[in-house]
Amino acid sequence: MKDLLFVIPMKDPDVAKSRLAAVLPDAVRARLAMALFRRMLDFLAEAQPGVDVLVVSESAVIEAEVGGLFLRQKSEGLNGAVSEAAAWAVARGYGAICVLPADLADPAADDLARLLALGRGVSIAPAHDGGTNALLVSPPDAITFHYGAGSCLAHQRAAEGMACTIIPLESFRYDIDTSADLERIESVVNACGPRAVPAPLLSCPRKRGEGAPVASLGEKSR
Repeated sequence: MKDLLFVIPMKDPDVAKSRLAAVLPDAVRARLAMALFRRMLDFLAEAQPGVDVLVVSESAVIEAEVGGLFLRQKSEGLNGAVSEAAAWAVARGYGAICVLPADLADPAADDLARLLALGRGVSIAPAHDGGTNALLVSPPDAITFHYGAGSCLAHQRAAEGMACTIIPLESFRYDIDTSADLERIESVVNACGPRAVPAPLLSCPRKRGEGAPVASLGEKSR
């Protein structure tokens, strides 16, 4: 049995980051989504080398981008994508999946290692807003998935009767969905270019260390 599979659900860049429409033009939002996605793949390659990563998407653009494992999503929505990935993992003998968003603000390798050390059952790293920003499930299909508002609590309820751990991880608290999220990570905002991003967003420093650099939104980093 293979031990672990990382699962990265990813929308087509042209429809990603819709909640940033008020502050970023469409083309910039698409480039931002792709830069964050590439950054996550690079982060996992450095933090957990040798662990398989499965990208799940309905997008041909994302399929062309991925050099490794890819699953073309047939269902709709995030819960459908993760459910398909869990079934894929079970069919291929994986013992666990770790579901991560493609747009984490500043993930840290030591926080990821803390999560993975928890082992069998269900482990949840909450988002700052009550969502789920990392979900470790062993076996992969042990629960039904309930991404959306309040998903941290919903996943706890889905794991009733199982070993379930809530592990707050500072570097996993924020993903990039709103202008307030952009303000937290100066490196991502700067990558958009000063002409594309309102000036107030450029002036806010990051809340934690330097982290991994974000690729230029106009070019591929890996």
